[in-house]
Order: sequence, then structure tokens, then C-alpha cells
Amino acid sequence: MSLRRLYALLAASTIGVLLLIGLALWQLERLEWKRALLAEISRAIASDAPALDLTEAEALASRDPSRDFLRVTLRGNFDHRFERYLFSTRGGEPGWQIITPLETSGGRLVLIDRGFVPDAYKDPRKRPDSLVPGTVTITGILRRPQEQGAFTPDNQPARNQWYWPDMPALFASLGDNAAHVKEPFLVQALPGPGQPALPRPLPPNPAAIPNNHLGYAFTWFALALVLAVMTVLLIRHTRMGRA
Repeated sequence: MSLRRLYALLAASTIGVLLLIGLALWQLERLEWKRALLAEISRAIASDAPALDLTEAEALASRDPSRDFLRVTLRGNFDHRFERYLFSTRGGEPGWQIITPLETSGGRLVLIDRGFVPDAYKDPRKRPDSLVPGTVTITGILRRPQEQGAFTPDNQPARNQWYWPDMPALFASLGDNAAHVKEPFLVQALPGPGQPALPRPLPPNPAAIPNNHLGYAFTWFALALVLAVMTVLLIRHTRMGRA
């Protein structure tokens, strides 16, 4: 092997190792985020206090901007014409979180994360029972807007494919709703009686929410180590061949 090819291989291997280590560190960051998320969900679901109505939750959140995961109950009508699909996985299975606008009697428009459907059931015609008509009562967890992650793909509103909940863009995709007050948060629905089989809401037990980030981090670190060792062995073999 020529020196030029050897140096090119070394450069490519170094970039690969750094990339794999970066992915591992990102998974460790995700691990801490997921642990905090599960702790917050546990506190919200285990709370013995009754769920707040939308006005009470808004007032509490405005007094304390750090508050998240508030239990809320609201009534209104779903507009199933404007389902939005947020990419997700559940137990390793790819699919979509079904986000549906709900209009309250007071003219407020709230985006409800109704739960998960496998990719095969993304089309609402394959799950007609999920298109619940009339006035519904939803109890869920109020979630503040989240920022796009460093490795999160860009949303594709034109294709109705979302990878992070960009609230202004989600509302803009619904068309002209100037007559409504648009609430700048998601409400993640909790399981309740009379709900359809799909979509599947947030599990009531946080332990059922997958948290595999530590395993992913170990995998990336291991791949980085393997690549580094293979590169060192190849260089040693090449140098010995030249000796």
C-alpha cells in the first residue's frame, strides 16, 4: 500500500472514529434527557391532585415557565381532517404519533398527541374507529414546545411528515384559523375508557416507555473501538510488510 493510500485510510478512519464517538456521546445526552422525562411523567401520572382545566394550567405555566408535564382535562371536538404525523418508534417498531387539532367550546385550538400507530396504520382509512366524532373529554399531559435536536431531520410539512413538534409550523399547516386562540403546546393524551385501539396513547406506566440509549451508546463506543483497533492493526501490518 502506498503512503498516500495509507494516509487517506488513516484520515478516513480517524473521521469515522470521531463520528462514532460523537454518536455515542449524543446517546448519553439522550439518556439523561430520557431519565428526566420519565421522572417528570411519573410525577405527573402519579399525582393525586385532580387534573387542571386549560385555563388553570395556562395560569400555572405562565407563573412558572419551568413547569412542564401538567395534568389537564379539556373538552372539545377533533378535526380529523388535519391529522399530523410525528415520526416515532414504540418498542423498536417505526410509526407515527397522531397529532389532531381539538377545538374547545371557547374557541381555543389545542394540538392533541393522541398516541402511536404503526406505519402500516398511518392512513386513517385503515383505522376508521379512531376518527371519534362529537364532543370528547381528553385528559393528558401538557408539554411545552421542544427544540429541534442536532441530529433530528428537518420537518417536511408539504408531505405531512414531522420529526419534531414545531408548533408555529404545525398550526400554519392547518390553514386559516385566525378565529381561534392557538395554544403553544402539545397535550399528550393519557389512556382512558372508551378509547379506540389505535392510536395508542402514552403508556400509563413510564417503565413501558423504552429507554435504550445506554445500550446504543455502548454500541457506538464499541464500533469506534473496533474501527480504531482494525486501523492500528492494518498500519502495523503494512509497516511490517515494508520492513
